[in-house]
Amino acid sequence: MADLRDLLTRLARVEGITAAVLVSRDGFVIEAAGIGADLDSEALGAVISSGISVIEDAGRELKSGDLSQAMLEYENGIVMISLIGSESILAVKAGLRLNLGNIRYQVKKITPELLRAM
Repeated sequence: MADLRDLLTRLARVEGITAAVLVSRDGFVIEAAGIGADLDSEALGAVISSGISVIEDAGRELKSGDLSQAMLEYENGIVMISLIGSESILAVKAGLRLNLGNIRYQVKKITPELLRAM
């Protein structure tokens, strides 16, 4: 069975993806691949954790059901956020020139493996 680092590294190697980070609901980085030394992983975990709460609140207010995945588009790339079980969040950073459908597929495909490895 692959460990979390192997799984995230495999995901970060998918064409278009530049980084993958798994964060606990309380904001701690569980594991990451491709995030680079210039990023503060503690701050990244806290921001992802608090951000997902806001996104979930928006969905509840809009009566859209439970969140499974969110995509945020920025000037220099895309961040896809997915819930992994009830206690973890996967954030994937990708470039603007990507096949969004493939990235969504790859994230859904790897989710059961991440759950088994946790």
